[in-house]
Amino acid sequence: MTPATVAVLIFVVLAVLRVLVFRPELSSDGKPREKAVVKYVIDGDTFDLHDGSRIRLLGIDAPEAGFGGKEPEPFSTEATAWLRDRIEGREVLLRIDHPRIDRYGRTLAWVFEPDGILVNQQMLLTGHVRLLADFGLPADLEPALRQAESEARIRKLGLWAPRQKPASDSR
Repeated sequence: MTPATVAVLIFVVLAVLRVLVFRPELSSDGKPREKAVVKYVIDGDTFDLHDGSRIRLLGIDAPEAGFGGKEPEPFSTEATAWLRDRIEGREVLLRIDHPRIDRYGRTLAWVFEPDGILVNQQMLLTGHVRLLADFGLPADLEPALRQAESEARIRKLGLWAPRQKPASDSR
């Protein structure tokens, strides 16, 4: 077999697996994901749904936006804008492994686009957020999440980009 034939076979196998095994509408335990429509993105890791629920993306930590008179952290505006462009006004699929609510009343969820793309992972991959593994990560998602943050660090994207020093006064 030629390398091209092998590549096509691998692609076909992966495509079949994607459709049959890794269906975006099912979570790792086979339970359906909840469809929801995003009303408004609040910051880089929190948004409201049209039904009034507030969602906090699991496994990531976005720079703080600076509510309540606090200074926004560097890159918070970019993280919020990225998430807003990606999901605001759109349908998403929520994977809620355990019905968990945080101390702020937000539902903790893994957020997928309708085609199965994990938004949490994409934010890591683009360098908009840091991995937050303090509370554990699901075994089926952990490798991909760690890989995504590593790639952003290596490519020096977003939070991992070199910071420019303020120009000094040359007097």
